[in-house]
Amino acid sequence: MAFEFAKQFEIDGRPVGAGCPVYIIAEAGVAHFGSLKKAYDLVDLALEAGADAIKFQVFQARKLISTASQEWIDRLASRELPYDSFKKIAEYCREKCITFFATAHDEPSLDFLDSLDTPVYKIGSGEVENWPFIRKVAQKGKPVILSTGMYTEEQIQEAVDIFVKAGNPQLAVLHCVTAYPTAPRLINLRAIKALQDMGVIAGYSDHTMGYHIPLAAVAMGAAVIEKHITLDFEVPNAQDWKVSCGPDDLHLFVEQVREVEESLGNGVKSPNKAEKQSLAWARKSIVSACAISAGQCITEDMLVCKRPGTGISPAEMDKVLGREAAVDIREDELITWEQLR
Repeated sequence: MAFEFAKQFEIDGRPVGAGCPVYIIAEAGVAHFGSLKKAYDLVDLALEAGADAIKFQVFQARKLISTASQEWIDRLASRELPYDSFKKIAEYCREKCITFFATAHDEPSLDFLDSLDTPVYKIGSGEVENWPFIRKVAQKGKPVILSTGMYTEEQIQEAVDIFVKAGNPQLAVLHCVTAYPTAPRLINLRAIKALQDMGVIAGYSDHTMGYHIPLAAVAMGAAVIEKHITLDFEVPNAQDWKVSCGPDDLHLFVEQVREVEESLGNGVKSPNKAEKQSLAWARKSIVSACAISAGQCITEDMLVCKRPGTGISPAEMDKVLGREAAVDIREDELITWEQLR
C-alpha cells in the first residue's frame, strides 16, 4: 500500500489540517529575553488573543553555535532560558489550557523536550540539510511542523522523504522566508500550493511586518499559521520584534484569521440566504415605460427594467412582448401577469 500523509492529525486534542480551523501558533521565540516572568506574560498574551498554541525556541548557545561565531554565541546567550524554566513554562501553559511546544535547536534540547512529552515537534528552517536531526525527529512518531525558509523544492522533497521512510504521516510543512523583515515581493505565497501538491498539510510561517500577508496565506489555503509575538519593540540587536504582533494587535490578527477562514465557504457559487433576501430590492422587474391602454399590444418600447425585483423578471421579457394589456396600466408601474392576456 502506497504511503500517504495524513490529511488531518491532532495536536493536544486539536484537529489540524483539511476541514479544520486554521491552527494559529503564537511564536514567542526568544522574546522573553531570558526572563521567566516575561515568558509567562507572553503565554498570557497568546492565550488572551485566542491563539491555539504558543511556541518557544529552546537551545543552549554553546551547543547551537561553534566558537567560529563568537558574536552569535554572545548575542543568543542573553536570550537563553535554562531547561528548568521551560519546564515551568510548560506547566504554566497546562494550567492555562494553551498548548506549549518549542523548536529544539540542538540535540540536547530535543531530548529535553522529549522529557516534557510535548504534543508536537517543530523543526526550524535552520535545520536545512541537517538530515540526521530531521530523521531523529521524524522517527519519534509524533506530529511534526517543519519550516522551510532557505529550502529549495528539492530539499523540501528530501525532508518529506525522510518522513516517508520513517513511516510518520503526521507532517505539516510551512512555507517560510528567512529574512527579518521580509519584503512582500519576496514572499511568494503561491509556494503554499506547491507544498500542498506534495501531499502534506501546508502552512505559512510569517516574517513580514503587520499581518496582512499571513491573512492572505489563509486565503491561499494555509492550514497552519505561525506569527511572532513580543512584548517589547525597538530592541537593539534583535530582529523578531520587527515582524511581531504585540498586545495591541495580536487579538485582532487572530480574529481576522477566523474571519478570513469563515469567508472561504465551500466553493460552490450560488446565492446564499442573505443574497436571496436581497433579490427583492436589488434585482430588476419589468416596468411600463409609458401609459398603456387596455387592449394595446405590448411592444418593446413600452417597457423598461427597473428595481425593485418584486415584479416579473426581465428573463420573462419574451413572454410579455406581444401580449395585450387586459387593463389600463399607468406609466412606471410594475407589470403583473394579471394585467396581461
